[in-house]
Amino acid sequence: MVTLRMGTHTSIFVADRTLAHEALIQSSAVYADRPPPGATRRLINSNLHIISSSSYGPTWRLLRRNLTAEILHPSRVKSYTPARNWVLQILQNRFKSQAKAGRPICAMEHFQHAMFCLLVLMCFGDKLDEDQIKRIKEVQRQMIVNFGKFNILNFWPRVTKILLRNRWKELFFLRKCQDDVLIPLIRARKKAKEERVNKTKKDKKDYEDEYVLSYVDTLLDLELPEEKRKLREEEMVSLCSEFLDAGTDTTSTALQWIMANLVKYPQIQEKLFVEIKGVVQDGEENIKEEELQKMPYLKAVILEGPKEAPASPFRVATCGD
Repeated sequence: MVTLRMGTHTSIFVADRTLAHEALIQSSAVYADRPPPGATRRLINSNLHIISSSSYGPTWRLLRRNLTAEILHPSRVKSYTPARNWVLQILQNRFKSQAKAGRPICAMEHFQHAMFCLLVLMCFGDKLDEDQIKRIKEVQRQMIVNFGKFNILNFWPRVTKILLRNRWKELFFLRKCQDDVLIPLIRARKKAKEERVNKTKKDKKDYEDEYVLSYVDTLLDLELPEEKRKLREEEMVSLCSEFLDAGTDTTSTALQWIMANLVKYPQIQEKLFVEIKGVVQDGEENIKEEELQKMPYLKAVILEGPKEAPASPFRVATCGD
């Protein structure tokens, strides 16, 4: 075990698998909590009301259980099949458009866009237009790209609020931009949910044929166990932001490395092609989701990809994660 102090933070690296198992599994509750975050992170995370930074306890368990049981449960994931087909069509159209223009295809850019479109739909429950998706992507990207330069504000915040007040203003501005874009979507989903509840039984059944549960829908129903209240809009913004950020770059990066390795190792590509041709009927351009269960080699290739090139190469693991 190696302990390094970096500024105000202490990092502990466990290189031995036995010690890691003892700490993170056998004594998980002891080490499950996270170190206190800085002032800037408290602002962005609505005072730690998100899964990745909330203190270990009833609130964290509620938020994590809501995500895993309501959105990431296999039966729920299956309900997003039409959404995945819609996103696949977007990806194909972007590839074809760029190829017809005679420009090189930047696969990573299109993977990121397609994944972001899917997560936006899962988060807010609607197929937003291109301009709305661009606005969401822009405010999310601005927060990620610029957040590092605000770390200095965590050193004596009372002093930096005076000496670096313009940087604090910039941080508040980025957060306000995020609220201005996401809160109207949350309110629209809340209104749609109320309208659905008020419909007659017959109309409601017809409506639910096209209704897909979104992440915002689940957040509207939550009640914080320790504070005995519903989530505020700003807290839902932080949770939605976390949901969008966590799945976009990680998934698209993993997909990019898988594709790169298929190019690097043509023998694997050939074996994969043979398996696909053995399952998919001639003339079919796309693989149906039910056909994926008949492709064990494809599943193995996908599972091996993150092992060869992790999407997050440096990670501090806690039981809370």
